[in-house]
Amino acid sequence: MVLSFLKWTSNIFIGVFRMNTAIVAIPKPALILGLLGLIPFYAPAVTLWSGDPMLAGGALSLQFGYAAVILSFLGGVHWGRALAGDRYGPTGPRLLWSVVPSLLGWVLLLTPDMMVILIGFVIAFALAFLVDIKAVKAGMFPVWYGTLRKILTIGVLAALLLTLAASFSAVPVGA
Repeated sequence: MVLSFLKWTSNIFIGVFRMNTAIVAIPKPALILGLLGLIPFYAPAVTLWSGDPMLAGGALSLQFGYAAVILSFLGGVHWGRALAGDRYGPTGPRLLWSVVPSLLGWVLLLTPDMMVILIGFVIAFALAFLVDIKAVKAGMFPVWYGTLRKILTIGVLAALLLTLAASFSAVPVGA
């Protein structure tokens, strides 16, 4: 039992060390700008928890609009890669994927149900992350980009889930 606990603990420390090593590889401007980009996800979520129903609808609109913009950005990364003129080239599937996040964000903004929008954004960001990680593993993007995407995706999903949790609070919210 003690040995299994030590093994479990050492695995956690090794994982943290690897993550810290991977974070160091991320260019500082990309990491700082990425982390600052999380603020518009959290500000509306925190506003919902403040309990002011007058701010709730506006906060949701801001968060949802920003989420759609960031999804478009994530698709644009693939569009830019397709245009780079390297061995990966502008293939049909790559170009198709590059517009999918924008379209998902747009459709979600047209949806009247706040829960559907929130869950839809959670799914869309998770899907974009999986596609990006696959691209990193294929060598299309640097390894640090995968680490950055992991950090930022966890941050985005946490903010969206915080908003979802706030929607179950006593504050009447609506999109």
